[in-house]
Amino acid sequence: MDRTGFVVFTVRTGEAPGNVPAHLDLLSGAARATSKLDGGPIDRALRPQGDGFRATTVFHARRSLDVPGEQHVGYDDLEERLGMSRTYRARLADPAATQAAVDRLRSLAVVESASVQALATTPFRTDILPRPAPPGRDGPDAHDLVHADEALALEPGDERVTVACVDTGVTLGHAELQRKLLAGYDTVDLGLGEVGGKLRLLGDSRGHDFSPLDDVGHGTQVAGIIGAQGWRMRRGVAGRSLILPIRVLAAAVAREGRAPVGVGAIPDIDAGMKVAVDLGARVVNMSFGTPADSVPEGAPTPHRAVVEYASRHGCVLVAAAGNSGRQERFYPAALPEVIAVGSVSADGTRSAFSTWGDHVAVTAPGERVHSAQRRGYRAASGTSFAAPFVAAAAALLLARAKRNGRDLAPQRVRELLTASAKPLGPAPNSETGHGLLDVAAAIRRLDQEGPGT
Repeated sequence: MDRTGFVVFTVRTGEAPGNVPAHLDLLSGAARATSKLDGGPIDRALRPQGDGFRATTVFHARRSLDVPGEQHVGYDDLEERLGMSRTYRARLADPAATQAAVDRLRSLAVVESASVQALATTPFRTDILPRPAPPGRDGPDAHDLVHADEALALEPGDERVTVACVDTGVTLGHAELQRKLLAGYDTVDLGLGEVGGKLRLLGDSRGHDFSPLDDVGHGTQVAGIIGAQGWRMRRGVAGRSLILPIRVLAAAVAREGRAPVGVGAIPDIDAGMKVAVDLGARVVNMSFGTPADSVPEGAPTPHRAVVEYASRHGCVLVAAAGNSGRQERFYPAALPEVIAVGSVSADGTRSAFSTWGDHVAVTAPGERVHSAQRRGYRAASGTSFAAPFVAAAAALLLARAKRNGRDLAPQRVRELLTASAKPLGPAPNSETGHGLLDVAAAIRRLDQEGPGT
């Protein structure tokens, strides 16, 4: 979905307008969006008839994170090369002129890329059971299928290995997440009313705070799988690892629907992902997506720059493959640096809803997964809930390596997870990748293979 009235563009190296405030400073009230960029062709492209606009940079500078009013100052060489220091978001006074503004920007020699701001969602269908069955009473438990308890007996995890949950936020007071959460961030800034012409926003959708409070429940479920205390559900697979909640998706409801879904602007999501990296997350779970066929012609691949940035900083990136049930690509799961996770049922067959393709690396249980909710608990289905099993397994591998005085590069983690997976037919294949996640086997394989970086 596109967000009419908002334009995102990147200018070429050496052409960046100076003194444009960062999105994070706008959210905190430390700065106001600018109504002037270059005083020349870019400004004229955004307001040919004299209509106004307001613009910010999408990304903060790593070295200036949390420096009020200065988060657009001091970009490093990597941020410059990836375009983070020169990517802007502009809100137009006349939404009807959005595509025309994009076309004018693309015609300028100083502009590298331009597009209408796109929206990403948790399109991942969620099957809610009114009364979730306790673990073990409705077929094999998801945690047992991936040998989670055996893995935690081998490696309890490490509080210094942070897992970022980039999602709809978390329920901050949930008993299962007590003492498991780091102070998080909220980068959502969607305004009020409708977005994309199909979704009506609910709850906190304007941004102006940094509290990652969950208005949907989706992020809380994901966080529970990663790090729950284990009071009334299975213990989180990442063990002692702490969770960094990054709220990038607001709550919204479709006109014909009742259950809220998560929706966010791709620049807000990218800004939140960069915050997670710069705050030291070693693993990033991304249970959201944008289908490849909805990316406008000429627009950059969603999340391309921030995913490369995270990978360069040693982050293991895990994403849900999608719930279309078709062979197609969702981003960020389809990016090569990301571990794309599909869903399988208890008998090891691909879940009917699980998106598939050659980019799927591994699968995990994604049907009727019991986890925490905004109020209490529930069981739900979707690749959204398969992905955090893999993110948690990555955290345990990093903890195991750290315990032995080593570190693991993201590619090494990927190799360990795929090589230790239980094949589900010829491996790899486009439906289930290298097979079903086996967390304990991955740890044993790391122990057997010796030092690696």
